[in-house]
Amino acid sequence: MQKSDSTLQPRLSYRLRFLIAPGLVIAAMLAIFFLPGLTPWLVLTEDGVLSQPWRIFTTHLVHLNSTHLAANCIALLAIAIIFRHHVKGRLLINVMLISALAATLVPVLLAQDYAFVGLSGVLHGIVVYGGLMIMRTQRPIGVAILLVVIVKLVIDLMLAGTENVWLGAEVAYLCHVGGAIGGALAVPGLRRKPIDVIKAKRQ
Repeated sequence: MQKSDSTLQPRLSYRLRFLIAPGLVIAAMLAIFFLPGLTPWLVLTEDGVLSQPWRIFTTHLVHLNSTHLAANCIALLAIAIIFRHHVKGRLLINVMLISALAATLVPVLLAQDYAFVGLSGVLHGIVVYGGLMIMRTQRPIGVAILLVVIVKLVIDLMLAGTENVWLGAEVAYLCHVGGAIGGALAVPGLRRKPIDVIKAKRQ
């Protein structure tokens, strides 16, 4: 007996719910790209770190060109699909926020570098978080994922100071490092939900 389309549609939509969060992020990046007048209010500036703290996060939603934007949109979708069982929905957004914070603070504190945009640092954080979560049940796969990130960061370091051909700018190496650190810090930071903390205090 075949199942009706009305039964399959809700099940299919439930399975695709993990795409809502990355979809919203991509929609925001597209809106910012096609409304360039917003960019001056979103990119990180030296005098805006404390007075306009939203720039710490929104600078990662701004992109240099269409190729930069497309690459990060595709990468975010791919990462969301690969790690859909480990980081999705509100958790994905929380990991991205922590990764964005670290991806901004590391270059600012270590090199006083404020000239970076794009989601790549945050993407490194999501991958690190996903790899660490996978290690709990599939250690070899988790270790392999983290090794890939490390190799990527080493390559970025080797290419530091040189202009990326397709990007048209230097790779923000410290931003990538910061994002990876943020992803690692998100593991213990997001281990317990706020509601669980409240319940524990009441006991």
